[in-house]
Amino acid sequence: MEKQISDNNIDGSRSGSWYSRGKLLVTGEYLVLKGSKALALPAKLGQKLEFHQRKIKKGDSSGDSSQAASPRTSVREDTTGRTDDRILTWRTLVKGDKWFEAVFRGPEYAIESASHNGRAGFLRHIMVNAIELSDSSPVYGEVTSRVEFDLEWGLGSSSSLISNVAYIFDINPFALHFAVSKGSGYDIACARSDKPLVYHLEYQTESYRSKRVAADHSGSFPVPVYETVNFNPPFSENLFFAYTGKKQDSAVSVNRFLAAKKPDERDIERVSDITSEILRTNDIDSFTRMLKEHDNILSNLLGETALNNGMFSGFPGYVKSLGAWGGDFVLIAWKDGVDMLRPLLKQKGIDVVFPYKKLAL
Repeated sequence: MEKQISDNNIDGSRSGSWYSRGKLLVTGEYLVLKGSKALALPAKLGQKLEFHQRKIKKGDSSGDSSQAASPRTSVREDTTGRTDDRILTWRTLVKGDKWFEAVFRGPEYAIESASHNGRAGFLRHIMVNAIELSDSSPVYGEVTSRVEFDLEWGLGSSSSLISNVAYIFDINPFALHFAVSKGSGYDIACARSDKPLVYHLEYQTESYRSKRVAADHSGSFPVPVYETVNFNPPFSENLFFAYTGKKQDSAVSVNRFLAAKKPDERDIERVSDITSEILRTNDIDSFTRMLKEHDNILSNLLGETALNNGMFSGFPGYVKSLGAWGGDFVLIAWKDGVDMLRPLLKQKGIDVVFPYKKLAL
């Protein structure tokens, strides 16, 4: 993984570059929120953020201005002729193409201009929470964020963004995640890992990092616990990832699950056991059997049909949802090679297919 590169200049300005990875969740979807162990894979694709900070000069203006700003402008001059350095310009590129740009002003990052108000509001929400979690002042300057994958794929555009913003403010990325999301945080662990992970949540009565980390309905705070593992199955040439063409809103899926009835402790424990057993599996048939048992547990819990009994009914291989059910990427166990797999997926309108080692780190 690319580490932080920084340069503290004589004038006090700071330049930095950070990289956070995408994610794939093989086991434990939904139940990881209730303490089940999950197998998570960092992706080879991620999001790189470049930040050039500007030092605020003494005697700067308050930052109020009636003059409109261009998203390309980072230093403003108001109607009195005074300059205002308290501007943060943000630009996001997706696979090299401009996707979003905005200008934020002042310590509360008021949206001065944006190519998309919804995206600007989401970004502002993250940065305002980052300031409240940090011991430092707001930062100003220029940001360019480069996403290496299609945002519709569900590979972790939000989690890699949160991780990179946490780098800027030098704060715990999990604290920022739990301040803005109800997800488990496994994707944050993947963002900063070079190896597969087994991840779960433990709960305690006091926040591990900040009182602003939201407690669940019982008043307990989530604490991420994870370890890197060696997961390089000898049958990896028979594993593939494919994008279904359907974008799934993870936040909506998480909220729906959290509002549903509490899962049975036996299901939570069994999914943890399956996660451990998969790490020891040496043949694809045993691997497939465990995926099927895992899906049956989740299907009964969610009241939803597993992919192999639904969209991929009759498919000559096993297909498992990764993360929120109903869309995004799937894992395919398939014995006959990618050249025979692609035409079958094409019939279902699926064009994006990765061999396991091309996408999973």
